[in-house]
Amino acid sequence: MKQLLFLFLSLSITYTSAESIQLDGTLSSGEWDEAVVFDLEYEVMPSRNTPSNLKTTAYVKYDEKYLYLGIKAYGDPEKIRATLKNRDQTWNEDYVALMADPFGDDRYGILIGVNALGVQLDEKHTSGSEPDDSWDILFRSSTAIQDDGYSAELIIPFSELQFPETEMQKWQLGFIRKSYQAGLQTVFASFKNLPAETCYACQADQEVLLGSPEKIYRNYVYPYIFLNQNGDRPVKDFKLQNPDYEIGVTGLYDLSKTSSIEYTVNPDFSQVESDVPMILANQTFAISYPEKRTFFIKGSELLKSDMQSVYTRSITNPLGAVKYIKQGKKNSTYILQATDSDSPYLAAGEYQSYKGNAGKSQVTVGRFKRNLGNKSHFGLIATNRDYQSGGSGSLVEFDSLINFLDDYVLDLNYARSNTQEGNVNYLDTEDTFAGRTYAMDGESFSGTAKNFRLRRAVDKSYAGIRFKDVSPTYRAHVGFVGRNDYKSRNYWYGRTFRSQGTVRKITFHWNNRNRLNYKG
Repeated sequence: MKQLLFLFLSLSITYTSAESIQLDGTLSSGEWDEAVVFDLEYEVMPSRNTPSNLKTTAYVKYDEKYLYLGIKAYGDPEKIRATLKNRDQTWNEDYVALMADPFGDDRYGILIGVNALGVQLDEKHTSGSEPDDSWDILFRSSTAIQDDGYSAELIIPFSELQFPETEMQKWQLGFIRKSYQAGLQTVFASFKNLPAETCYACQADQEVLLGSPEKIYRNYVYPYIFLNQNGDRPVKDFKLQNPDYEIGVTGLYDLSKTSSIEYTVNPDFSQVESDVPMILANQTFAISYPEKRTFFIKGSELLKSDMQSVYTRSITNPLGAVKYIKQGKKNSTYILQATDSDSPYLAAGEYQSYKGNAGKSQVTVGRFKRNLGNKSHFGLIATNRDYQSGGSGSLVEFDSLINFLDDYVLDLNYARSNTQEGNVNYLDTEDTFAGRTYAMDGESFSGTAKNFRLRRAVDKSYAGIRFKDVSPTYRAHVGFVGRNDYKSRNYWYGRTFRSQGTVRKITFHWNNRNRLNYKG
């Protein structure tokens, strides 16, 4: 019988002051004395957890308001790949970043970093989902390229982060570096990579004591007024038309270290980045777009689900909204109430989606998530939409993610929807489904969706199965379900071979997917 001994070690960082760190990108002599030091000693891609062939050292300090990071990435400066782009657009270049789990319980992890030219990067990681780079915080940074590589300094306000309501903060920290020095993409880390874990930042394993940061409770109010007036001069007198104007306000108020309320009235989204153009020719199903509106981005990681029960872009033109978020010790809560003036109506089908504009509606979203530790959780999602023209739609989903036996991950989802149609028709079709019409004629029905996925990943191989069933009467009135009436069966297996030779990594992947209609 094997016996395993685990040793947990917490490192305490020496308190510093803002004056001791000069933000110039250069790690000056004495500036980072008595800091906690991280050596990025592992190559985690393309090799996995082999010794690093490039030296990288990171330093951490703190005071009441800020977390200070200094990172030195050694190498040939002529081989640095870096460009000046928009934020979060330089993932395929040389960069260094902090990986942190503020709650230390794997509910989510955060990445905060910069590329070699100082372009900022930040994203949030959760188990079972792709990293979310729509998460943005305010932090200061600077970089410098030197003869022996490049260095970076970052100053991160604690007020931009949520962390536990405890007197002594104990976070799990780590660092990564992406490099192209060897002519291929290579990632180094201060911690080992676990193949079964999809939340990469949650793998940061160095427990660090950060004292008692001063939590600055935010109370932001952002009013705006937009005026537009046109005029013309048909002959000689210049005549002004009546001015058009828009007035609105958005705000945020911190209730505690772990909870906040955000509100908005007639929000101005004119400055939001436009969507990337997509080719929609011959596309019979609806297309989803990423959320880029700041009000809806915060807390969006709590709403992620394989069933896509919540799609905040379905709140197209809100007249007003209020949102409450709390990240407790074990429980997380999200509540959203909004009034939408242009409500999209999406009815899924077996071969196409049906879309219309339902006008004004009241939207409610509720989320409860219980963290079980070991990167596992279960939770409930509830949504409701009441249409002013008549009718409503509600949904309840149970979801869970369970990690067990180190290498296995089990996803379970079960959702039930209820639809009550109005009598104002905004779907221009005579098609039918399950003995009912898509047209709005006062029908009521319910539907279900089920998802089962089991995955296993080890150092050299991975495998999984997934069963997903969606009934023809299932709809997500605040979510995104463009196709229903099917049963899907998916099986996959992959094997990876790694070496230190010319060919560093080869992966063979087999996949089998079968899709039948719901009746089979």
